[in-house]
Amino acid sequence: MRIHLNKENLMSEGKQLIRDFLLILQTYKSSGAVDRAKTFYDHYSKVEGVFLQLRDIVIASKRPRVLKLNNNLVRFNENNIEPLHYPECFEGMIAAYQDRFPTDIPFLSKIYREWDKTASFMRVQ
Repeated sequence: MRIHLNKENLMSEGKQLIRDFLLILQTYKSSGAVDRAKTFYDHYSKVEGVFLQLRDIVIASKRPRVLKLNNNLVRFNENNIEPLHYPECFEGMIAAYQDRFPTDIPFLSKIYREWDKTASFMRVQ
């Protein structure tokens, strides 16, 4: 099965149709017409017939979400700075965050000292 998608129509007609759809939906929502909004949305979001088969094909061939990680730089001395690479998975994302924002006592003490300098200017309840 092959689907041809005209990208020019997406940006011209498609953009206008989505705009109109969202405007109608927002109007129902703003006026408190929940039942009409639900009926309207359910009608256009219903997947049936051949589109149900297409949906199954798309879901079966869907690739996992790409994780973009920023490498951290580690300074060994003034002349030696190297990137620290992490695996592209959730564990790598957590490790990169932990390395970039450490939560050890000296680091937290430094943050609290900086806070104390300006705490009198902040209104915290």
